[in-house]
Amino acid sequence: MKFSKKNVFTSIRKTVLSFVVVLFISLLSMIFVNSLQAKVFTATAYCSCKKCCDKDPSNKWYGITASGRKARWGTVAVDRRLIKLGSRLSEGFPKTAFRTDDVDGAIKGKRVDLWFPSHRKALEFGRQKLVVELVNNG
Repeated sequence: MKFSKKNVFTSIRKTVLSFVVVLFISLLSMIFVNSLQAKVFTATAYCSCKKCCDKDPSNKWYGITASGRKARWGTVAVDRRLIKLGSRLSEGFPKTAFRTDDVDGAIKGKRVDLWFPSHRKALEFGRQKLVVELVNNG
């Protein structure tokens, strides 16, 4: 069998193009599968008080999250190995888009910690299982 430079070049080009297309499709599927999947997480609650965050209101870091933003309704603490800071989550609360702005040493794996404006409301929430959907990954 006789090989010409043109046939070899065309064959290599087709192989490389096929590889690039398969790689691109694989990456897209990983992105869309991760962003569309909803998972069950254990959700707990916290507020900015001394009991929850070990900071006095006189502390300049009182109420400030790990991302440097002020904690407010919609702030959530996550395990940053699982979900990037700055990601948007949907957690089943109507009209609320949660933003992952905080971390905590106790939050490991499939756990989230939702910020509440008062300690009483955080205690009322307690510990629940929530379906969490990653809307935007950081």
